[in-house]
Amino acid sequence: MAMGKEINLIVGRDTQRGDVRLSTLLPQMLTLSVSYGGERAATVGLTAEQVQQLRWALDELAPQVEARADEGLRLAA
Repeated sequence: MAMGKEINLIVGRDTQRGDVRLSTLLPQMLTLSVSYGGERAATVGLTAEQVQQLRWALDELAPQVEARADEGLRLAA
């Protein structure tokens, strides 16, 4: 992991928006912070192995979310 990088994502919808921040400011760790309404809800440090587990989980769950979104679009049409 490259040191000193940071990515900010705006998440949620409408009035329930928040932020997810990923950073590599700590050696050998990816820091994941979640905030909502200006308040930090949680910060966790992930090892390289835990980052791989998170990737696997996202790859596993994302198609289900996409399928539900597509289904909602078909129902609305």
